This record gives sequence, structure tokens and C-alpha cells, in this order.
Amino acid sequence: FWSAEISALLGTVYAARAGSNLYGTDVEVDYRGEEVTVENFIRLLTGRHHPATPRSKRLLTDHQSNVLIYLTGHGGDSFLKFQDAEELTNVDLAYAIQTMYEDNRYNEVFLIADTCRSASMYEWVSSPGVLSTSSSLTHEESYSYDVDDDIGVYVIDR
Repeated sequence: FWSAEISALLGTVYAARAGSNLYGTDVEVDYRGEEVTVENFIRLLTGRHHPATPRSKRLLTDHQSNVLIYLTGHGGDSFLKFQDAEELTNVDLAYAIQTMYEDNRYNEVFLIADTCRSASMYEWVSSPGVLSTSSSLTHEESYSYDVDDDIGVYVIDR
């Protein structure tokens, strides 16, 4: 469902139900809504964009860059859902990281996955300089709780 109340909260991040918006007014969002796809994510990491892609939608890194990748949402054995419509697989992720390594797009990468079975996302990642952590083991669920009825999503994982 969609409502005016939810629409008013787009582009905001809260750490607590009665907390302050952590984004503030000066945060730039490079990809939003329908732009958040597996293809765009892989292109962002690998630098393999269409020539007309603006700089704001590129990851401008080199061999000295330390990169943090945080993945959250619904996951399963070897995948993470994007927009509840398509899946990023652990093979896709390993390919992107390996391509980044071969193209000197990082010094170190820190991968964080916060999904059910999130450790399975790293099974094929073997590129040097990559550290990873996950909220659950390969065959373990990672549950959320404390639903915020105003926006219809859970606000805390356990």
C-alpha cells in the first residue's frame, strides 16, 4: 500500500521511533526508486557505465580507495532481493568485486550484509583486500522486530 504519510517520509532515516532524521537536508541521493537495480549496482561497482552516465552516478575510486558496501533487505541462500523484483546473487557480487580488483578500483573493501542467510553472499568472494561480516550464517534467518505502523516496516533487526 502507499499513503501520503509514507510519501512524506521518503528520503529520511531514523535510528529510533521518536528520533531525529539522520539524513538532514544536505544529503545527496545518487540512486533512488526504480534506479536501484542489480544492473546499476554492478555497473556502479565495476565502472562499466554507459558513456552518458553523469559523474554523480559513478563510483570514482582508484587503487588507494577504501570502499564500504552495505547490503540490507530480504535475502536467501546465495541472493539478496532488489526492489522485491530481482536478485543479486553471490556470483554477481564476487564478479563485481573481482572486476574492481582487476581494474584497481580499491585498496580495501569492507562488505556488510544484513539479511537472512547473509554469509552465503560471500561464498565466492576471494579477491584480495576484502573483509566481510554478516548478520547471519549461511543457513540462518535474521529476523526483524518492532514494526513502525506509520511506515509499515520493521525498524530493528535481531
